Amino acid sequence: MKTFILIPALLLCFCSYAQYSNYYNVNAKLNATINQNVSGTINENKTITTIDYGSLAIANAQREKNAIEFQRIQDDRARQIAFSIAEDPLKAFEYGSLASISTKDKKMFPSKDILKTYQDASGFKHFKIDYQLPNSILFSALDPLHFQNTGKDGVKTDVYIQVPANQKANKGIDIEEFFSSSDTLVGREFEDPDDNGKIRKVFYHKNMLARATVSSFSGYRNTIIWEDKFEYCITDNYAVLLADKDNNFIFSVKVRYRGDKNEVNFEKLEGRRFYLRPLIEKIVATAQLSDLQPLD
Repeated sequence: MKTFILIPALLLCFCSYAQYSNYYNVNAKLNATINQNVSGTINENKTITTIDYGSLAIANAQREKNAIEFQRIQDDRARQIAFSIAEDPLKAFEYGSLASISTKDKKMFPSKDILKTYQDASGFKHFKIDYQLPNSILFSALDPLHFQNTGKDGVKTDVYIQVPANQKANKGIDIEEFFSSSDTLVGREFEDPDDNGKIRKVFYHKNMLARATVSSFSGYRNTIIWEDKFEYCITDNYAVLLADKDNNFIFSVKVRYRGDKNEVNFEKLEGRRFYLRPLIEKIVATAQLSDLQPLD
């Protein structure tokens, strides 16, 4: 299992000289005049003007149906369920299963060292997270806190359920202000560690903040659109600050839509995000935390 910092630590910002996508540059002007005598391959550097989300959703549904056809599911009921999920991803919630992660589960945390890693990361001696794991037609469980959808078009969607983060020493944290701090990075290239701690150069295209229901409470969705040398990526960070009589803590879920630059573009990521987001947001909204026991 993996843990992730809500927003990566930012190390060094500097001016960008690299060639990055201008898909989100709405002011970009395309040269529409093409000499009819020009031969060879012409690459159109598309920019975002309007996104036809309906068409993108239909295309994603058709790709999922094609993948189901390829699997040649023999059971009629299973086949009907699979096609209904492809048509409406929210059905993957209905036909999913309850998943539970508990630090008291010795089968899940057989090693004291692994358990201590999660205890130290969360600030809790014990915690339990219950959420609906979507049907395997769309998502594969990679570990108890991480499940993934892999599209035939090269787009991967990773959902990371974060461990609760105890805010005992920082009760005044403002999540809205925390997310908004990334605004200063838009349009810039900077150095940032990846999930394995390796430093790479990243370029932020957009940083957006919206309301979202997180664990049945009103929280936030922070959307960061970015790329590095190898991948295009859209990251949705869902978070809410919760409190009870004993605890003050953040619960968050990270969702990452990504793909190799040789296989995908931002339009494909936008299409997959639009197709899967209703399902993902229902999972985020209905996830529940319990049995919270702070470290001494």
